[in-house]
Parts: sequence; C-alpha cells; structure tokens
Amino acid sequence: MAIEDYCNIVNGELVLRGGLQQYFRGNIFSCDPAIHTQLDMLDRLGNALVPLIVDGEVGCSKDSIVRYTHASSSRGKKPLFKINCAYLPEGVAVNELFGYGKGNTGLLHSAAGCSLYIENISLLSVQTQYRLAEYILANKESPERVRYMISLSDTPNPQNGLIKPLLQYFDAMTFRIPPLRERKDDILLATIHQLHQIRKSYRIERTISPDLMTALMSYDWPGNTQHLCKVVDRMAFMSDKTLLDSVQLLEKSLSAHGELQQEQIHVTQPPHSKTLKELVLDYEVMIINQYIERCGSLRKAAAALQSSPATLSRKITEYNLIPRESEKAN
Repeated sequence: MAIEDYCNIVNGELVLRGGLQQYFRGNIFSCDPAIHTQLDMLDRLGNALVPLIVDGEVGCSKDSIVRYTHASSSRGKKPLFKINCAYLPEGVAVNELFGYGKGNTGLLHSAAGCSLYIENISLLSVQTQYRLAEYILANKESPERVRYMISLSDTPNPQNGLIKPLLQYFDAMTFRIPPLRERKDDILLATIHQLHQIRKSYRIERTISPDLMTALMSYDWPGNTQHLCKVVDRMAFMSDKTLLDSVQLLEKSLSAHGELQQEQIHVTQPPHSKTLKELVLDYEVMIINQYIERCGSLRKAAAALQSSPATLSRKITEYNLIPRESEKAN
C-alpha cells in the first residue's frame, strides 16, 4: 500500500487518517496481516497455557509479544517474570533460574502459577538446558505450572543452540515477527507513533513530509523498530523545524548512529593510568559536549539525553565546560 492509503497531505505534512488507535491491539500496533493472524491465535489459546517461542530479529520488540501473550491469558493479572540469558554469565543465570542457598528459590519456583519469559535461552549451555528441560517436563502437569515463553539468540540458525527436548516442548507454537523491511506500512505507523511519543515526553512538536517518509520506508532498518525509533528521535532533536522534510537529515541521523557506536566501542578500552571515577567523568564530559554540539542548544541536548536543562547547566559549571556562543544565548 502507498502512503496516501493511510495519510492525508496537509500543508506538505502527513496526517494519519483516523488516528493511530485504530491500529493498536493491546500494547501492539501494526497493520500487518501476518501479525494480526498470529495475535488471533494467541487469543484463542490464551487460557490453554501453550508454551511459546517468539521468533524475530534483534530490535523487533519481542517483549511486546510476550507482554501481550501474558496479558491476554488467564494469568494476565499475575506477575510476568523475565530473565535475559544474554546479559548473565552462565553461573548467574543458573542461580537465577534454579535458586541458590537458603531462601533463594529461583525464578522457576517463584513463577509457579504465573508466566516466565526466558530470553536468548539458546545461549545456555547444553548441561543447563537439560537440567531446565528435566524441571519443565517433571512439572508440566502441575496445577501451578509455569506458562513458559522463550526467544532464541540472534544467530544465522539459532535452533542449533537449543536441545531436542526443549525444541519438542516448545514446538506447540511459534510467533514470528517479520522484520521491519518486510512491513513497509508499519514503518509509517512506527514513525508517526514515535513522533507522538516525542511530543508527549519532550513537548517537541514534529511532523514529517511525504518525501522523508518515502525515504524512511525505502531503508532496510537492520535494527528493526528499535533502530527506527532511535533515528526518528535523533532527527527530531537535530532539526530546529516543526516539519521534518530533509532526506539529508535522515542521512545525518543514520551517520550519527554509526559514529556513536564507534565512540562507545572506543571508550570501553580506556587508558589504565586513570581511576574509574576519572574515566566516568571523562566520558560524561565527552557526551555532554557532543550532544550540545549536535543539538545546537542546551535545551535540545537535555531533551536528547533525557535530562533537564538545569542539570546540564550545573554540570557545565562543575566541569568547567565552555559552550559555544550560540549556546550561551539559550
């Protein structure tokens, strides 16, 4: 479908017909038929406590599907427990799941009668996966059994990392989130939604032109929805106009995204002659300087950093930073 199928063009800017709410379903918004078909199935199976694999590339907002699944089930009013195996060393993940010591029962016990989302489960060792499979299968008939939801790690063939007993157990249902490059219309919806969020959170009014929206919909977005939202944020903060209408602005925002990643990689290997406190201070000074330079004003830099102008002003004084002349006027 084309942009004109969803939006009117008023004074050169896009206005979504009927508003965003018509595309929301719980905490998820999409106009993709494949997603809505799968949501229909989740609704039908919600009370059956069917185990679920959420499959999607990085940045596809798998958490949204997990929260929807939990909320639409008979356990929606009970807690949703979560663990991300990508962020934890193996030993810590085992302790978090199975417990350790007196009084530390672990998530598998705490989530009884509730839902548990194990993210990047395929990163667990084979030994831990067998222990987990044994626990799950031993308790699958319990009236207080856990409703399990999992996602696999982002590898070319992530199921290679999951042992057969777990694959068989979770084979009941897989919710596949198509990458954003396969959902061009959702790029439009996600962009408009993010501009609404910027207005709500930062009181910055931004709209978008058809040409810039066309450019956004033509990009592949390797980081999917999360990537798109960060770039939309950056365009809104970098521009001093209400109407975002420059394709060059998109190019600068994409370039800034790559530069910021390089800077973060660089500062993870600091010189060992400085203390941790000094290194943290250096990094904070660098970030403040960069955002003031990019955003052009203290107010915009504070909004981009989700801080307040008063806080940044205090830090500028404390660290003896010298803002640009244009900044002093703000």
